[in-house]
Amino acid sequence: MKKPYTPRVPRQHVGGYRPRLDGAEKASGRATYADDLASRLRIPDLLYAKVLRSPHAHARIKSLDTSAAEALPGVVGILTYQDPAVAALKPTSAGWTDGVDTVSYDRMMWGKFKDRRVLGDYAVWVGDEVGVVVAAESEALAEEALRLVQVDWEILPFLLDAAAAMRPGAPVLHPEIAPNNVLPQDPIGGPDVFVDRGNVVHALATAPVVVECTSTYHNATQNSLDPWCCVVEWRDDRFTVWSNSYEADQSRMHLATMLDIPLHQVRVVSPYVGGQFGRGDTGDQPFFLFTALLARQTGRPVKFKHTRRESFHDGRQQATYTAQVGATRDGRITAMSFKSIGNAGAHADHTMFALKFAPRELAEVALAHIPNLRFEAYGVYTNMLPACMMRGVGNSQLNLILGHVVDVLAEKLGLDPLDVCLKNFGHEWETLPDQSLEAVLRAGAEGIGWKEKRHAPGQGPVYAGGCRRGVGFSYHPGWHAEWQEERRGEVQVGITLNPDGTVILDAPTIETGTGSNTCNVLGCAEALDFLGVTPADINWVKVVDTDTSSKDCVQTDSSVAYLQSEVMAVAARELKARLIEKLAPRLSRAPSELDIAAGRIFPKASPDKGQSVKQLLMAGDLVPLAVKLSRPPLATRTGVPAIANFAEVEVDTGTGLVQVLRLVVVNDCGCVMYASGAEAQQIGGQVIAVGETLTEEIIYDPQTGIPLNFNWIDYQIPTMADMPDIDPVLLEVWRGGGEYGACGIGEGTLTCTPRAILNAVHNAIGVRLDEIPLKPEKVLAALGKV
Repeated sequence: MKKPYTPRVPRQHVGGYRPRLDGAEKASGRATYADDLASRLRIPDLLYAKVLRSPHAHARIKSLDTSAAEALPGVVGILTYQDPAVAALKPTSAGWTDGVDTVSYDRMMWGKFKDRRVLGDYAVWVGDEVGVVVAAESEALAEEALRLVQVDWEILPFLLDAAAAMRPGAPVLHPEIAPNNVLPQDPIGGPDVFVDRGNVVHALATAPVVVECTSTYHNATQNSLDPWCCVVEWRDDRFTVWSNSYEADQSRMHLATMLDIPLHQVRVVSPYVGGQFGRGDTGDQPFFLFTALLARQTGRPVKFKHTRRESFHDGRQQATYTAQVGATRDGRITAMSFKSIGNAGAHADHTMFALKFAPRELAEVALAHIPNLRFEAYGVYTNMLPACMMRGVGNSQLNLILGHVVDVLAEKLGLDPLDVCLKNFGHEWETLPDQSLEAVLRAGAEGIGWKEKRHAPGQGPVYAGGCRRGVGFSYHPGWHAEWQEERRGEVQVGITLNPDGTVILDAPTIETGTGSNTCNVLGCAEALDFLGVTPADINWVKVVDTDTSSKDCVQTDSSVAYLQSEVMAVAARELKARLIEKLAPRLSRAPSELDIAAGRIFPKASPDKGQSVKQLLMAGDLVPLAVKLSRPPLATRTGVPAIANFAEVEVDTGTGLVQVLRLVVVNDCGCVMYASGAEAQQIGGQVIAVGETLTEEIIYDPQTGIPLNFNWIDYQIPTMADMPDIDPVLLEVWRGGGEYGACGIGEGTLTCTPRAILNAVHNAIGVRLDEIPLKPEKVLAALGKV
């Protein structure tokens, strides 16, 4: 049974339960998405673009003949890799930034991995955008034109397995970057051994107890309901892009830099986005560029949109981790060593974020008290789907091994794995046991019935049909706290107070379904509570437009829920001071003598002699009072809170079917900005987590490298009928900096679930399975029944 959330500090607006402020707009169909803007009803002269996709896993175009396509009535424009405008484009990446900051070409995050050519002649996976793009009067005509293009391919040998790709003599995908297919060291990821604390080799050799474990996280994809879409209109050397990128300012920078156009000649407009789950963090997509070039060539607006099949475009990095852990017999960990080999797929993009950047953060905020620690990682090119960004990037793969070694070590020592966590894990600014971790584990254990349901592995009661039940959990540090967002630079917010007391809020963030706009409005109302402002009095920016909006705050790391509200708190204090200064002469008082509360301005010495702020403004010059503030995130190191997921499963030992009966999802948030939205994130994140754990996997034909299940029937996403009971638990124990001291939860709420389920399966049947997805045939094999 879910317990009601209780705030640490009761507030007027922040932290409560209420409907989302954009809920009615979305439910009624009035909310605008990119595809709504990109129609012939709105743009009568719209053209439709389709790009050639490689049918081969590894190939080069020897020649193209587009004459038949050019002769097809309704075809308006064709671009090929031989066109000067295309050939002049610099090699690039789809991951210039992880969404946290806005960067130019020369400052892109993974500058050593520029492994993409826009519309090039070289394909490295089945589905690669290569060679030719067509603009026509309809999508059907554009598709027909592509079928008329004659392509002479040089088919090259391909690889799907990372270990095979590392062997001497293996076919090489990007020789100019990785002559042995292994991504080279880079300034951000660092060396192959990127964490090396103490003396791990000696500590393992002398540890009384050592355990060794392996886990493999297979590749999955984001499955956004809103496929990539853009419309580009080029008029008088200036062009406008309407798209569902959730990085409007970064999209503008990408287009301007690649096309060598000043920023003021590029306008990007982004409305609501129907979910993205990390897809948008690789938002510097080549299709924006060739769509823009087609618009310039044809002189008409051009639309490019992925089909549902084409939306299987990138996904999570497949990673195999091996780990060694040394400990004393009372459960104190003295050494940990992790090594990962990640399958980058065809393009590097954010592979090293997953393999190095995220684990390095974990070493700081969760493993700070481990005296000897080593992390080693290798990213490897193969001809699989590019492994880019997906919700929980890097952390989900790492937690699969972290929760594994905790459970194995506890079993070997005869300890409760909860106690192993409490003895060892926490950030460097907290003594052990970590208070946040202790509270989270206590709440999760109580919620799942840990003491009552946990038993010796495989020794629990047998249910009907030979089914067995078990419980398991896994822990992870939360992300991100405000200090971890320094790379964003200054966060911008504008508040305009109208004379009638209503407010216009300019806190641009592209709503992807997470409820961040609701968080912003609640934060604004909270900051302006001295005026009696309510959420209903606030009009907020729903469509981000780089011509008119402040810089957007991208919804990555789950941080928008509080970052802009922290700036609003400062901006509101400035607005209050300016308002007092504006009204003081009307009251024949010095500003220092006045205060405002509950919508009234009054002498501090005589609070009962106040007047209505609204009445005074309406009787004045009627000029709105505007404050615009830019402020970087607070850099004070506060550590991060803990998260943990607990699972109860039932395993049918006859069929191998694993059913998740119940999940308890516990997040210490520091401060809950919007309880309804936070719980929705906790629950919604489990759809990804359960899917990746049990069913989701891209299957390839080993003979051709062709993906076989780029559809939502064979790629099995959980339906509502597949989901277990889920108890979301929100806590406020840890506290960050600033007015609220919050931490994001949406990014990490799925991270612990796969390992929690696998540990629960072990508790149920006494056999460990450490490769997901956990399909029935794997369970039967582990039980020795196949």
